[in-house]
Amino acid sequence: MTRNAEIAGGGIGGLSLAALLARQGWRVRVHEQSPEIREVGAGIYIKNNSLEVLEHLGVMDRIRAFGTRLDYAQIRFADGRVKQQRRLEGDSRVHTFPRQVLIEGLRDAALSAGAQIETGSRVRGVENGALITQAGERCPADLIVGADGVHSAVRGSLNIGGSFTELPTLIDRFLVVSREFTPDPKTVEHWSGNRRIGVTPAGPEHTYVYMVAPAKDAGAARLPLDVDNWSQSFPLLRPLFDMLHRAPATQYPYGVVRCPKWAVGSVAIIGDAAHGLPPTLGQGGGLTLMNSLALATLLRDAKDIPATLLEWERRVRFISDRTQSWSCRYDAFTRQWPTALDFARPLVVWSFGKFRFLNNRMRIADHGLKLAGIQIDKKGASC
Repeated sequence: MTRNAEIAGGGIGGLSLAALLARQGWRVRVHEQSPEIREVGAGIYIKNNSLEVLEHLGVMDRIRAFGTRLDYAQIRFADGRVKQQRRLEGDSRVHTFPRQVLIEGLRDAALSAGAQIETGSRVRGVENGALITQAGERCPADLIVGADGVHSAVRGSLNIGGSFTELPTLIDRFLVVSREFTPDPKTVEHWSGNRRIGVTPAGPEHTYVYMVAPAKDAGAARLPLDVDNWSQSFPLLRPLFDMLHRAPATQYPYGVVRCPKWAVGSVAIIGDAAHGLPPTLGQGGGLTLMNSLALATLLRDAKDIPATLLEWERRVRFISDRTQSWSCRYDAFTRQWPTALDFARPLVVWSFGKFRFLNNRMRIADHGLKLAGIQIDKKGASC
């Protein structure tokens, strides 16, 4: 008997899980509220745990040429000094892509596996074993998945007490058609006081830039970008700011989701709806992909879906919880560090680059599902 799944949200989580379940013979329908499958015009870091899932799905073969494999990650201070450098290999490997490239790769994988995608379909919640749309359609299913973001309607309808909290940090994101400032395959994060700027190649033609500052920093919050204001903090980057001043940008505050339960009956919560976190470690998409593969793997031969969902949460949640905690700590460190103690900041940065055990604790998600006892390869997964 064919089992069916109804998924709220056509983002990274919804599409990846749709592709994985459909390949296992499920009848899958994805409800996306927007009129088309699209992502914001920025870049995304695809780290080792994400790469394992995309390789398993065959998506990397579709999108590899549109991204950049990075060799190094650096932290530099405003005067150009390199204070930390990590080689990105093994469990630390990283690719970068324009976000739209990734979302289209996942969309195509889901469609080719036989999943159905309904755009313009807004979900209202879950009721008595059925997903309910705003149009009033009742969609009973063996499995219902809320992959509908930080303000998840599915999570809200379960009355489990989940919440989204904005943090006092703003991020601006740019994706520009230029490799003028990123000729080499490395990502550089520039620090000055409580401001940070990341500059990374994202494919043969694009550069991804993010700019982070405390929300109370009025000069940093201005868009179009205030060239003179940012140049006071990063004088060596003024040519980059001149370009970004003319480029489209997105701006939003950091936030964190607290979700007491990821599984209620036959309903699962994944992605930002379950573990939304500041993007300080570049693991929002990575945790989502990893948890989607773990869920599909455990469901493959499951006879009791509610029990399997509880087992899934028990086995994988600790990775997301720890990553979320470290992401919040990293944000607090960069946002709240007293400027009077700037002389001590290089020592902290150096320590995390020097001592492997600190990096392993902070970047636990990079090691992937093997930490949960789930082995992955390009042809399949086993637990």
